[in-house]
Amino acid sequence: APSASNLQLSGAGGTQATLTLSGLQKGWNFNNGGLGAPKYCTNQWLNIENGTKPWKKLVWGSPQQTTTWKTGYNVDLTAKKTASYNETSKFLACSPNHPTFAPEMYVFLLTDDTAALPTVTDDVLGEVNVASCVKTKLHIQPATDTTTP
Repeated sequence: APSASNLQLSGAGGTQATLTLSGLQKGWNFNNGGLGAPKYCTNQWLNIENGTKPWKKLVWGSPQQTTTWKTGYNVDLTAKKTASYNETSKFLACSPNHPTFAPEMYVFLLTDDTAALPTVTDDVLGEVNVASCVKTKLHIQPATDTTTP
């Protein structure tokens, strides 16, 4: 089965968040309860799309719409409680249902950890191989200075 370990959060403006071998590592912007990567995504923010499913699509975009991230360096990314779901630091990672040049998984916020893993795709999951879906956490690495050994 595919694994989300050793993959990093990545993506570009207007695209769905993915996990790849070489993702966004520095320059996070935690302003106003957001998660932004201004150094790499030209002020793009990780926004949680609304929906009725227990998995929510994560899309990089501008302006910042999601202000409920609880995050910082060297912590697990967490979505705070909203009117729709309880606080969660669980995510769902699924491989695309088409070949990719390098390991890549789409990542979704998992708002109900007791929900069964998906068995069929839906309008939120899109073009994923549901048999590949795994639960995971997203850990924001410590802030490091590249000039120190």
